Amino acid sequence: MSGRGELFLGDLVRAMAELKPADLATAAAVAALLGQGHRTPRALSQGHAVRVVVGGAGLPRAARLEGAPGGPRRSTPAPPPRAITAERGPRAERPEPSEPEEKGPGRDGAERAVLLAHRPVDFSLTAIGGPAPPPATEANGTEPGPGLPERRTAAVPLTHEPPWKKDWARGIMFAAVATPVESREVDQRALLRGVAGRQALRAVPRRRRLSTRRGVQLLLDHGPGMAPFRDDGLWLRDLVGSIAGRDRIEVLRFRGAPGRGVVRKDPLTIDPYRPPPPGTPVILFSDLGRMRPPFAGQGVAGPQEWRAFVHAVAHSGCPVVCLTPYECGDYPAALRKRVAFVPLDRRVSLRHAQRATARVRGWLERP
Repeated sequence: MSGRGELFLGDLVRAMAELKPADLATAAAVAALLGQGHRTPRALSQGHAVRVVVGGAGLPRAARLEGAPGGPRRSTPAPPPRAITAERGPRAERPEPSEPEEKGPGRDGAERAVLLAHRPVDFSLTAIGGPAPPPATEANGTEPGPGLPERRTAAVPLTHEPPWKKDWARGIMFAAVATPVESREVDQRALLRGVAGRQALRAVPRRRRLSTRRGVQLLLDHGPGMAPFRDDGLWLRDLVGSIAGRDRIEVLRFRGAPGRGVVRKDPLTIDPYRPPPPGTPVILFSDLGRMRPPFAGQGVAGPQEWRAFVHAVAHSGCPVVCLTPYECGDYPAALRKRVAFVPLDRRVSLRHAQRATARVRGWLERP
């Protein structure tokens, strides 16, 4: 049987093919037992020839019932088409149901199933919004296939917002990378102080001015703590190059601390760190181990390792300036004494950067 709890015409055909009833009365009885008596008694009782041809998966063979009352009956095989057809003699007119059939016992006592088409419609399809847009066309004018996904415009990337004010950015960076050098102008105040103090002048004192002729060494921290500030690092690299000169800037990348090794060009090659010539400023773009992400382990350098690195750079005569996303007060006093901290904050002014770098240069010039 069908296995779905209901009997259909295919179940009747299977039963006729397997049982092979000898007369029409037996066939009508089988149809009545299967609940399909309302489909066959009229044609069988009038003696018309009925041929049912069944094919396809699930039906073992075809069956054909022919004959009239009292005539010969035989069962012959039929060709295996994949459709169910019925040929009858005089067409029996069936009245169209005027009202939907309700589920309940029929004339023969069998349960009738309520057809979906006879059920009242308890839902509706309502279009929400305007009409559907026309299908997109390809470059050659053809419409995309039904299986292709719809094309959507890519989202516009967000523009980078500088951490410093636009009018002060170049001045802050110049204060960080510039170093004092002697100019050609005579320092009249120093000359008058020497003459008034009766000091022997071995050379004419010159005025000092800030310059970027010594270049700069830029150290970019690529550790996990500085991952959210990668765009700021690229922006600072371009800003330093535009002020100090792209041929005078040395860009090095590191993880943890520069003392563990730096990357110059090839990311697969780690070179040992070497301080620049004396007087060359060292710009650090790092948090100096302030941010320690979870499970970072030894990937983040501790305060002792950073103090040793700063001491080695300052001992070589190079001022250290740290561009950090944190406030200056968040770092130990030992680091604030030797490092000029310039936060990546729009509240930072040009005067703050000048004072911080001047303090570190004065500390290096002390005997």
